[in-house]
Amino acid sequence: MKKTSGFLLLTVYASFFALGMPDGAFGVAWPSIRYEMGLPLERAAMMITTHSVFYSLVSSQMGRLVKALKLEWVNGIGMILLILGILLFSFAPGFAALIAVTAVLGAGMGMVDSGANAFASGRLSARHMNWMHCFWGMGGSVSPIIMRQVIIHYDWRMGYLAVFAIQAVIAAIVLFTILRGMWAESQETQAAAQEVTTNGKFLAPKRFQIIQWLIFFLYTGFEYSVTFWTVSVMMEGRGVSFEDAGLFPAVYLGMLMAGRFIFGYVTEKIPGSVIIRLGLVISVAGLTMLVFTNNIAGIALVGFGFAPVFPCLMTETKKRFDPHQLSKLVGMQIAAAGAGAAIGAFAIGRILETVSMDAFFPVIIVLVGIAFLMNEYIEISLRRV
Repeated sequence: MKKTSGFLLLTVYASFFALGMPDGAFGVAWPSIRYEMGLPLERAAMMITTHSVFYSLVSSQMGRLVKALKLEWVNGIGMILLILGILLFSFAPGFAALIAVTAVLGAGMGMVDSGANAFASGRLSARHMNWMHCFWGMGGSVSPIIMRQVIIHYDWRMGYLAVFAIQAVIAAIVLFTILRGMWAESQETQAAAQEVTTNGKFLAPKRFQIIQWLIFFLYTGFEYSVTFWTVSVMMEGRGVSFEDAGLFPAVYLGMLMAGRFIFGYVTEKIPGSVIIRLGLVISVAGLTMLVFTNNIAGIALVGFGFAPVFPCLMTETKKRFDPHQLSKLVGMQIAAAGAGAAIGAFAIGRILETVSMDAFFPVIIVLVGIAFLMNEYIEISLRRV
């Protein structure tokens, strides 16, 4: 396989840093947006749903997009849409405008996520896959801090402009690498390497792909819900101040970042299936702590436990399924992930609105348990093959 240059590798990492920023920023900004525009709590679910519909729609067409545009331009155009969405977000005059801009942002994020993951799945090791997603956590942990500080001194619109400034620099670097032809790769060499990776042993029945998609659906449902709803749960359900509650997503996403960096060192020594299992168990321990306390250590454990799950699941794709369908499979997994974020956040929002804020962490524990059992079923079936 053709070696990936260090500069291009850092550029892919940086694109994932940019990808993580909107998720972390929105969770902190939403209470201020809601107050300024006089919106009910459930309107956030409408925005999340709009975002995820366009995110999933674009991701599901990954195979066709790569054929039409090439992988590098999927990522490049996605970055342009991403920064455009963030810029327009800061000028949105009302809720209808927010919905329209969210659609642009969702399409851009879907292209960047699918493009970078397809690149990493085919070209990079499990270590670099974890480190790439570590940069997502880094972007997600930095943006809540930026948004929190700017809101305290100015407002949420200035917070989004600050996020845009950082992402615009990254987008310029990504476009520079594309125009210089740094993304060019040998498809024949990549295909040969993938053939060696699996030795022809993979799960052929379609039902296993569907189960894998469902795991991604569930995972992003509970991961994104923790990112978004924790501030509201702590403030409105438990009476925690904005200054203290705003730290929870920053710590959570910061531990996602740290965990992916740490697990990146061990993924080539410990099987991905074992790491996924370990991560989910650690996350349940943190969630259980949060059921009974407001201790920020609980959210830190949740972030650390979730850290290796998504990148290891993505890396396991080429071990579990036919690697010649990698771009298509990755695109469908990202689409499932986008749908999970939308439906999961919407459903949990309805539970918080109609049942109780106290139901939040127990519901997340149940979803984690279901994902754990599905992943175990795939692993048992793979061992039989």
